[in-house]
Amino acid sequence: MFMDKKNYFLSIRRTGMFALLACILYIGACNSEGGDDGSDPEGEQPTEEEENPDGEEPEENEFLLLLNNQVDEIIIVAAQNYETQMQSFDASVETFVQETTSENLELVRNSFDNAYLAYQRLAIHNYFATSRRSLVEQSNLFPADEIILDGLIENQSFDFTANEHRMANGFPAIDLMIFGQPEGIDYFTSNENRVNFLNALVNFLTTEAETISASWTGNLRDNFVNNGGTVLGSSISVQLNQSVVYWEERVREDKVGIPIGRLGPLDTPIPANPSLIEAFNRSQFDGNEDFTLSLVRAAVEEMQRLFTGGEGQGYDDLLINREQVDLVNDINEQFSEIINEIENRSSISGNENLYDAIQEIVTLFKGDLLPILNVQDADAANDGD
Repeated sequence: MFMDKKNYFLSIRRTGMFALLACILYIGACNSEGGDDGSDPEGEQPTEEEENPDGEEPEENEFLLLLNNQVDEIIIVAAQNYETQMQSFDASVETFVQETTSENLELVRNSFDNAYLAYQRLAIHNYFATSRRSLVEQSNLFPADEIILDGLIENQSFDFTANEHRMANGFPAIDLMIFGQPEGIDYFTSNENRVNFLNALVNFLTTEAETISASWTGNLRDNFVNNGGTVLGSSISVQLNQSVVYWEERVREDKVGIPIGRLGPLDTPIPANPSLIEAFNRSQFDGNEDFTLSLVRAAVEEMQRLFTGGEGQGYDDLLINREQVDLVNDINEQFSEIINEIENRSSISGNENLYDAIQEIVTLFKGDLLPILNVQDADAANDGD
């Protein structure tokens, strides 16, 4: 954990010269902050501002370096990679529609893997354009409900934005269709509606990927960079808060906690159910959970990439500039511990070490990183829960 900075207060004589100098410095500091209104890059204004008189205001150049790198080298890279992988997935399904064979089904399965892994990286950035397109809700609520799915296939219902379809949508529905049917290729050749549904679903996901990518590379890109500061609604506040929310709800809980029977570090345990893991049908098809674990790892690696900024300016650099090298080391070591835990296990179930390691990132971000950077915890609780 980090050591709090000591506050030093220098005593000065109350001469007229020093009083005048103090006033000048105060006015200058206020003017330098006047351009930051904490506006939302997509038009929404923050509901409140959080001021910390004891904190240090980052240099404007420091913000610009961070935000430029985050949007160009982290977010857009993830969005464009997902777009590319979905386009390849869509092309493989189109081939499968034309020739519904076992060989082409295998191509669909391989493309599914690549697209699902790419999704994990973009989903970490579940804010602004990504969240407004409901990427997570329309792509990865698992497990899929087979009864709902069968009804949609039978009725040829292709409204993939409808709330009632979300439990038979996205990658979990595809996982059930291409890996979870004992009939194999006969599942599709015996019912053309299934092929049509698969084609329509993958086409929808591809269109959504293209829309999200275009949004991030459009006006949102510059608006994201220009939305400086750390108040609620600023790009830094939104990125950090929403990525931590995703980490808690979708990585800690959905991917690990619910299958092993935990909803939170202080919550009453729930019944464990290993069938609730991500890509369950793929794991049954393979006879192992290697792919499921790789999906968790992809999300973890992207969260660390967000923190470090890859090769460019990251949140680690902001901490280093504030003499918080120990915290940077703690966070990076914790990410390494999570990766090691993934590598050294064969399933999500077994023990709670992976869950606990993931939870520690929440503690470090909410308890240390956010306060040091003067970013308010959006759920109003800097308790690392």
